[in-house]
Amino acid sequence: MNRIMVVDDEAIQRRVLGKMIREYLPGCEVVEAGNGRTALDMAQTASFDVVITDIKMPIMDGFDFIEHMNKLSSATRIIILSSYRYFEYAQRALRLGAFDYVLKPVKEESIGVLLDKVRESIEKEKRISPEEIGREHFHISMNAYYTHLLGEWVQNGVSEAKFRELRQQYSLEPCGAVIITRVEDNAPGDLYPEGLDDIRGAMPGMLASLLSSANRVVSFFASNPKLTMISVLTAKRPEEVITDAVLTALEEYGQRLSCNYQLSFAVGVGNVRADLCREALDSYKEAEDAADFRYFLGGDRVVQYAAVSGRIAPIRYNFHKDEELFKEYIRTDKADLLLKHTEDLFRQLLENGLPYREQWLEAVVQLVLRIAPAVKGFFSEEAYQLALQKTESSLTACISYEDCRERFLEILRGFMMTMHTGRGKKHAEVIDKCVNYIEEHYTMDISLEQAASLLYFSPNYLSVIFKSYLGVSFTKYLSDIRLDKAAELLRAGDMKVYEIAGKVGFKDEKYFYRVFKAKYGLTPDEYRKKSALPSSPS
Repeated sequence: MNRIMVVDDEAIQRRVLGKMIREYLPGCEVVEAGNGRTALDMAQTASFDVVITDIKMPIMDGFDFIEHMNKLSSATRIIILSSYRYFEYAQRALRLGAFDYVLKPVKEESIGVLLDKVRESIEKEKRISPEEIGREHFHISMNAYYTHLLGEWVQNGVSEAKFRELRQQYSLEPCGAVIITRVEDNAPGDLYPEGLDDIRGAMPGMLASLLSSANRVVSFFASNPKLTMISVLTAKRPEEVITDAVLTALEEYGQRLSCNYQLSFAVGVGNVRADLCREALDSYKEAEDAADFRYFLGGDRVVQYAAVSGRIAPIRYNFHKDEELFKEYIRTDKADLLLKHTEDLFRQLLENGLPYREQWLEAVVQLVLRIAPAVKGFFSEEAYQLALQKTESSLTACISYEDCRERFLEILRGFMMTMHTGRGKKHAEVIDKCVNYIEEHYTMDISLEQAASLLYFSPNYLSVIFKSYLGVSFTKYLSDIRLDKAAELLRAGDMKVYEIAGKVGFKDEKYFYRVFKAKYGLTPDEYRKKSALPSSPS
């Protein structure tokens, strides 16, 4: 694709959309128009592969523009900008021959999917006849229309008239249930580099072939970033919808998907509804919840909402005690207790039932964020905030309860390692500052308590790390510094001993004599005399 036009009377909307397209297709020329008349004038002087247009615009609306474009260039694919509020307009536009639609507010992934679809259509058109092209365009437009209508029915609800249209199109029975099939891996495109199109193509047929022919199933894909297929299974009577045979088929379906594509799939089954026309939304929400609970139950299993609904329970738990324990284990480098308490806590959180997945993730993330300040001092502010963001992202990316527990433990072990490594560096810095402080102030009346206060440590803790690093106590180190300085003065001149004692920080002359002799084996006077004697020849 070489040229694309964006038509919207809202300047911000078309600029944002134009920017998305340029980023997705860097080599493509993207032009903008504020209404259908301007767009048509531009289309008469240049050809466009794709036009993405709003419906409600001044001067010439989207409908008139589509009709004129159909006469001007049948090769141009027209994509409709729509919203749920004006979906009736989008339906009419699709019937007029629009290629497809995109919902407002526009998302990057939606644009990427549509542009890829257009590119495939253009490439395919080069290989087929004009008659086949016409049928293909009609099929694409009608498929987009009914896909959106199915989505509206299941996810929001539709009028009786629209449901009758769906029922006629797909031969739907009155009773039924909604089934969700969802890829749980966060980046399936990366894990399955060949792309997701063949998975999308295989899923509906695989499910239909495994289900009994007595049941009718209609499948379509939800417009969200994850690969999610919504299926509606119907039958004449409620007891015929989800039978043992159907459940067996669903189990095999889930296993085949995981085996064929090496991805993690969740299959959720909503409750059967006798009046699916009015109650499809309820069954859909239940199917989504059921698929979410696979997170806790594990395995490539099919989860029925009816089987887990009695076990659903919100988290009612005070994490304050656990928060303090985890901090203590991290501070004291007790990896074994950290592991045990993690396992106990995760088991305890599920003892009262299954929480909703979002609530669970929020609780676990908040617990980690409350523990994190224990290691904040070992990071710069920027690095600390980045670490918190990565921590939250890694927890929310977990695809199972077991994965979450392992990730949680890995994060806390990382905190422990950070503190262990950082503490060594920090302690070395503290001791260095403490030694400098002593050497600069040894002549004054200083103490361990004063040094600890200046360095923001408790006296006991500073005393422990000081002796650990230097092998002597603070008091002994200070005394040795003073005595070494006194010895220098004794060797250098005739200053009186009591003056030297006061100058190096000793208040008590008798105490000075005692500790000096203990270190050098001589009194200060004897040391001076010996130092003044000439060295004997060797």
